[in-house]
Amino acid sequence: MENIVITIGREYGSKGREIGEKLAAELGFNFYDKKIIQLAAERSGMTEQILQKADETAGSSFFAPYYPPGIDAGNINDRVFKVQSDIIREKARTESCVIVGRCANYVLADEPNCLRVYIYADLDTRISNIMASQGIQDRELASRVVKKNDKTRRAYYQYYTDWKWGGAEGYDLLINSKTMGIDGIVELLKQQVEIMKKK
Repeated sequence: MENIVITIGREYGSKGREIGEKLAAELGFNFYDKKIIQLAAERSGMTEQILQKADETAGSSFFAPYYPPGIDAGNINDRVFKVQSDIIREKARTESCVIVGRCANYVLADEPNCLRVYIYADLDTRISNIMASQGIQDRELASRVVKKNDKTRRAYYQYYTDWKWGGAEGYDLLINSKTMGIDGIVELLKQQVEIMKKK
């Protein structure tokens, strides 16, 4: 059987990462989220600190003072995107895995054995999720955190793909995590993987 890859795009606070991690564990697939930063650091020679600042953000010179001499801050995000994209393609060729974020659905747009999923939820639910997971007591502060992260992810995704973040283009399934919950979504995606295996 050929490798099967599941990519998960997600709104901030929709529990997309948790869904991906649990799905990978139950399928016995490798799971990639922040681990891609570590792999990119090993391959590029850039430090993890630099990569974390540029991770899932569109090109910007905002972090220029943090970069060592000789690194073009204007291109650092593009370099990070390229290195991460190369790693994503390599993983898709060599193993079955679940990959969260990093425009993986776009990077693997031509991959036939790829299930592209987008996880979303209403704003109030996501605010409550972030308050619970991050221990934030102030709902207004949690709302600002959610909106800021959504804005960053939207800008990153649309900058590198020219597709609408959260739109139908580029995804096979768009799923409301409030409606189905983590376990329900994991079971649904496991069923989809079984269908893919039979093709």
